Amino acid sequence: MTGAEEANDPSADEPQDVDQAFALYLRMCDSGEIPSREAFLEQFPDVADQLRELMDAADLITGMTSPGLEPTSRAEGQTGPRRKTPHKAASPGIPSFPPDLVAGATPLDMPTPAAGNQSVRPANSEENQGAAAHLLASTLDDNPMSAPETREPRHSTPPDGMDGDTVSIGKLAPHESLGDFSGNDPAATLPMGPRKAGESGPSLPYDLGDYLLMKVLGVGGMGVVYLAKQRELDRLVAVKMIRSGMLAGADEVRRFFTEARAAAKLRHPGIVAVHQFGTRAGHHFFSMQWVDGEDLQSVIRSGPLKPRRAAEIVRDVAHAIEHAHSRGVLHRDLKPANVLIAHGDTVHVTDFGLAKNMTTDGSLTGSDAAIGTPHYMAPEQAKGQSDLASARSDVYSLGAILFATLTGQPPLVGDTVMQTLMHVAHDPAPLVTTLRPDVPPDLEQVIAKCLEKDPKLRYASAGELADDLDNYLCGLSVRARARGRMRRAVDWTKRVPLVAALIDHPTTASPEHRRFQKLMLVAIGLLIMSVVGGVFWQQHLATTMPREILLSGGLQGGMYTKTSLEISQRLSDSTGVACHVEPSGGTLDNRSRLLDRRVHLAPMQASGMIGDQLRVVAPLYYEAVHLLVRDDSSVASADDFAGHSIAIGPVGSGSQQVAEMVLDSLGYSETDCSRHMLPWDALMASSTGMSADGDAALSPRDTLPDLALVCIRPGSQLVLDLLTKGGWHLMDLPNGMNIALQHPTLRSFRLQDPTPSSEEGPSPSIATVATTAFLVSHVRCPDVLVEATLNCLYSEPLLEGLIPPSNAAEWQGLVFHPAARRYFNEWVEARLSQSR
Repeated sequence: MTGAEEANDPSADEPQDVDQAFALYLRMCDSGEIPSREAFLEQFPDVADQLRELMDAADLITGMTSPGLEPTSRAEGQTGPRRKTPHKAASPGIPSFPPDLVAGATPLDMPTPAAGNQSVRPANSEENQGAAAHLLASTLDDNPMSAPETREPRHSTPPDGMDGDTVSIGKLAPHESLGDFSGNDPAATLPMGPRKAGESGPSLPYDLGDYLLMKVLGVGGMGVVYLAKQRELDRLVAVKMIRSGMLAGADEVRRFFTEARAAAKLRHPGIVAVHQFGTRAGHHFFSMQWVDGEDLQSVIRSGPLKPRRAAEIVRDVAHAIEHAHSRGVLHRDLKPANVLIAHGDTVHVTDFGLAKNMTTDGSLTGSDAAIGTPHYMAPEQAKGQSDLASARSDVYSLGAILFATLTGQPPLVGDTVMQTLMHVAHDPAPLVTTLRPDVPPDLEQVIAKCLEKDPKLRYASAGELADDLDNYLCGLSVRARARGRMRRAVDWTKRVPLVAALIDHPTTASPEHRRFQKLMLVAIGLLIMSVVGGVFWQQHLATTMPREILLSGGLQGGMYTKTSLEISQRLSDSTGVACHVEPSGGTLDNRSRLLDRRVHLAPMQASGMIGDQLRVVAPLYYEAVHLLVRDDSSVASADDFAGHSIAIGPVGSGSQQVAEMVLDSLGYSETDCSRHMLPWDALMASSTGMSADGDAALSPRDTLPDLALVCIRPGSQLVLDLLTKGGWHLMDLPNGMNIALQHPTLRSFRLQDPTPSSEEGPSPSIATVATTAFLVSHVRCPDVLVEATLNCLYSEPLLEGLIPPSNAAEWQGLVFHPAARRYFNEWVEARLSQSR
């Protein structure tokens, strides 16, 4: 019985462990009897996972040691080692790259990872994206901003003028021929060009399937670009390969194909086109358009360009980059070496090795990596904030390129890479006219706008920059404007030695800057003296009692006036300072007097505590809302207010404000019930026009409102007279809790009916809301006066209805005067000490 028959025969004795199963698998592969890997694995479900790992390891070893064999997992249903067909190879361990990932590009032999091979993952897998933060070293190795190499290149050094691996351009020497080459070493890690005598290694031309590599166009930290002939289409192309060849790691491969993917999705005459990508004999490569000419860096080495020619080149580059941005691709490494000038002066952009997809953020770099070439990268990139790179970052690089084409050097240059990064990140770029005075002002303004440190101040897109350069070339006004005077003043100030030291800004100071610094130090000294003097003066005022104490009261004969007179008398007795009370119109009038510093102390309702200049000295008492209804009125409840007139108190009084809050909570507008602002004693009237004591009434009975909302301290003689002599009675104010929730200065309250009851027992209570009356001062009121006022206020006997100090000390939410807060804290500490 054959091995296959034994494997498929259910009655056959199956191997009892993974070693036996794997040995059987190898025998069947050698005899060619195994129909399918998956079918074989189904025979051993208990050890299938371990067996699959051994199969993958066999594939890996086979691919590394036998160039003529492919892994056994090349295609579904095809197992066992087999010979390669011509020009086809697969390298195990290479991340898969779906054919539809690059629009317009034809993939060649992109291998699929073997099932169960956990070391092989697609380039866009979550784990590979999570490893982006570890790619700084490999990324910087591919950029001129990295530290100088301490090791010799493996095969050759870049030709003169090459900058990184962005060299998809070349020009044949007159004596060179496209077909006169010999020498080939397909087993070499990487094909390289002619070498010095005695140097080991393979030679060109090199057979890469459909491509014949003929000449090295450029060598960078990661890649090598060759001039190649594509046999089937009989055309010259540029072929870019990973420098480390078959030894390339997964990170290098991902970044390599990121460049191919980014460039292949772009179709623009100003962008080097990608034709094909794939692998050959373990080498990853992609072919692209060959541009016969030279790069802009080489052109600049011959001398600065004329302004119009420089503007034309950068305009064409900006149009190409705008196309890339419209497809969601950021370049992030624009520099003269990546701008190719072909014969006929056409411009092409190449090297998208650091490209970033703006829609998927598929960057291979971490947010803390400085990505790009230092002299031409945007400040946000120089700070390591590559995740913040945007279209405006490429605009900065375009401005730096335009600066270099006009002056022969980048805008900001340092002695070392780190110094260059610091200058780019923090220093303003110099005006181009400081190095080349003949540059037109409009072009200077365009460059200055591109090189702004703040991305928001740059052109919003490369297209806008191209349009402005077109305006300049056509003789029209450009949108860019010179920096304003304020901006220039700030930049100039940064060069003052003291300022530069404080902000860690390296600079050189002129004599003008040094003279300005001396004046600035004198001014700072005077300012410090004035501030210190002001502090001492404030301390003096806080500890000095005024020569005369002024208090504000309220309406003539009202509760505020009585309270202020009592406080004034106690202060005068305890301090010996003359005190005076001035009548006022109520809460709003008292607030105005305190803000104008016309009085030292004043009582007011909580609704008047608005602004940051007023401070509470002490809470005085509660003021309840008395809902009064005329005895001859048809109003039976709060639902009957519509169509009736309501008295809300004198103009500017606290009662007026509280009444508006209550009516607003009940849903009554001024059109529902009219408001009357009149003195409270005007409510005292009878149907005969005479008051209850026989005196002439202030208002005829038929002209009085039907309702009144009187906000006053409970037990007021005014309310008692209205109830007993004026023909009014109290009514419940419903929904007190809801009103308090809508207006935090109010609280639900139960009011005892002040009228004598014929029945025995306590008088019934009335549901209503109440506010609080506070003794208030200005924030700059002397501490000594506040302390004296509190000592007088809480001395025995206490004022009638005064909120006791124990409750006042618990009122933590109030904005107390600092001296008042200290007073209540000490009062609490004293009480706690007595209770111990």
